[in-house]
Parts: sequence; structure tokens; C-alpha cells
Amino acid sequence: MAIPGLHLTQIGSDDFLLEPTRNLNIRAQESLIESIVARLQQAGAARLYYDLSEQPLIDPVYYGWLDALARTIQAINVRMVCIHMQPTAAFALSKFVRETPTFETALDISGWRKTGR
Repeated sequence: MAIPGLHLTQIGSDDFLLEPTRNLNIRAQESLIESIVARLQQAGAARLYYDLSEQPLIDPVYYGWLDALARTIQAINVRMVCIHMQPTAAFALSKFVRETPTFETALDISGWRKTGR
């Protein structure tokens, strides 16, 4: 199943990697989330790693997208871990987020696994 604007790849028995492309249109978040959830449910996913390496800045709009995706997949018992966050994105995020995000963060996939979460 191809989802416009992102690559969603199964990287383990219950792990998926989501890599957004520059063509990702988060204004169409309802249809994007619906497609992502359908794929994760079909495969019996437990974790979704969201690669932020190409996202130099996280503003309130992009944070809203990440939050909506994380909340929705939590409803189907899938954890979202944002990886490869750039320092500029982390700094911008820290300026406006006042509560604990609905997603977890790690340097990379192996860094998240080492923490034993």
C-alpha cells in the first residue's frame, strides 16, 4: 500500500519505520492517518518509529500532526517513537510544548531499545 508523501516500511516482526518525504501534505492528515493505521493494524504493529532527520524545524502545525498521529495509533496499542530529531527541531519544540508529548523520542532505533522502554 503506497501512501503519498511517506515511506512506511516494516523493519521487524512488529516494528515499522515511517520516513516522511518532502511531498508530505499534513493538511490531509485524516486520510494519511487512516492509511497509516490500516497498515499498522493489518501487520499487528507494536511500534512506529517516525524519522525526523529531514525535518529541520517542528512548529505548532507539524507538532499537531505528530500529536494526532501518536494519539490515534495509541488507540490501537501502537507506540510512536520519534527518532533522528535535529537539534534545531528539538529547540523549537521546547519553546512551545508545555506538556509531555504523546510520543517518545530517541536518537535512533537502537538507542530506544537500549533504554528498555
